[in-house]
Amino acid sequence: MKRVLRRAAPKHASTLFKVICILVLCSFIFYLPSEDRELRNDSVIHAPGSSSSNEEEILKKNVSNDTTFVAAVLVFCATRPDALRNHLSQILAQRPSQYQYHIIISQDGNKTAVSQVAQRFVKDFKNVTHIQHEMTEIKKRNNYPAISAHYKWALDKVFKEFRYDHVIVTEDDLDIGNDFFSYFQWGKQVLKSDDTIWCVSAWNDNGGSSIIDTERGDLVWRTDFFPGLGWMLSRKLWEELSPGFPAAYWDDWMRKPEIRKSRSCIRPEISRTSHNMKLAGKGSSGGMFKDYLSKISASSSNIDFSLLPTKIVQKESYDKRLIEEIENARPIDLENATTSMEKTYNYKIAYKNIRDWHKYAAKFKLMTDIRGGMQRTAYYGVVTLMYKNCRVFVVPEATYNNPSELANYVYDSDWDKQNRFIEFEAYYCTTRKYTGKCDPHSPEMIAFFKRKGWKKRLDDWGEMIVV
Repeated sequence: MKRVLRRAAPKHASTLFKVICILVLCSFIFYLPSEDRELRNDSVIHAPGSSSSNEEEILKKNVSNDTTFVAAVLVFCATRPDALRNHLSQILAQRPSQYQYHIIISQDGNKTAVSQVAQRFVKDFKNVTHIQHEMTEIKKRNNYPAISAHYKWALDKVFKEFRYDHVIVTEDDLDIGNDFFSYFQWGKQVLKSDDTIWCVSAWNDNGGSSIIDTERGDLVWRTDFFPGLGWMLSRKLWEELSPGFPAAYWDDWMRKPEIRKSRSCIRPEISRTSHNMKLAGKGSSGGMFKDYLSKISASSSNIDFSLLPTKIVQKESYDKRLIEEIENARPIDLENATTSMEKTYNYKIAYKNIRDWHKYAAKFKLMTDIRGGMQRTAYYGVVTLMYKNCRVFVVPEATYNNPSELANYVYDSDWDKQNRFIEFEAYYCTTRKYTGKCDPHSPEMIAFFKRKGWKKRLDDWGEMIVV
């Protein structure tokens, strides 16, 4: 009898093990459909299911029960795998829900290292898709035609083929703030509420910590100057822009008066994006704006923008409030060193011409360049900043004298050519490279450039107006 039991024991153990395996397999089969269930009907793209534990950890930190679709996030990239990895890691760490935001990685060209990074995120996260554009040939180290071609192709694809209604455009060299998605969810409602607003941007061109109110993470402004660098647009707007989209310098094209059509963007006091200077390299601008960009950091605050009424940026109420603030602001005299400023008051200063503007911009450490006659962050020519812990409005003289005339201000397109001359003057004349009369149209100065073998440099400056 004992021998029989000893022979039977292994047999019973083997049977018990098989039963346990069957039960485990059945549990897994039952679990799988619930984990990889079909996405909502309004989803445009169904990316592969995730087998990564990273997403589960991220979603625990950023739990959202809301499955209402908000927007697609279109990430532009080309040749920087480390930058793309960093950017996507932040985007997916902050994404509230895979249902609310679909991520589309648009790669220009076929650099293998970039493709591998993109495909890894496609594999590991739901509703992440990778598309590739055949890179336009780059001539004479000029990336701008390639960038424009890529932008048009990708935006056509997401709006015309994938049929998204709203898209957030980002780039691989950007870091994002903690409330990036809260800001854009609110921004979508802003776009739908006011036809005079054509984009919502996460970027403040004059966002250095010394000239913003770092305690006002909830503060938002209208600006006529298209900021870009993390911005939302609608399909309706893209249908308008796509047919005439330029072959190069698309962002400056957006700033032209005939394209802008008196519409404004929304931008925050504290940027919700920043350039990752370590991963970005010099970029297309060749590092021209590095000193300014390096001082701008993405917000570390966590504002619930759903609590912010969209009315505060709608044109009628916004203009009324801005006019009142300019009217009530105290004059500031920068020439008088004894002028005292109290934090409880706003201040204002008037500029008459582009020379005045450059003087004040240098004093306040603002970006000085002009596009479409506009200064960066300007709204009807008004630029606002913090100075000595006080709010300051730099205002056109006519608006300074009569704030109710705010909306009658017209940008002067000649400012672009005048600004070019001031920059030319600073480089060649102020530095004493050329000691004669500073006039790029004069025979003497043209002859100087020819003697130096610099005639092409002079031509590359383009048309200038001497001021």
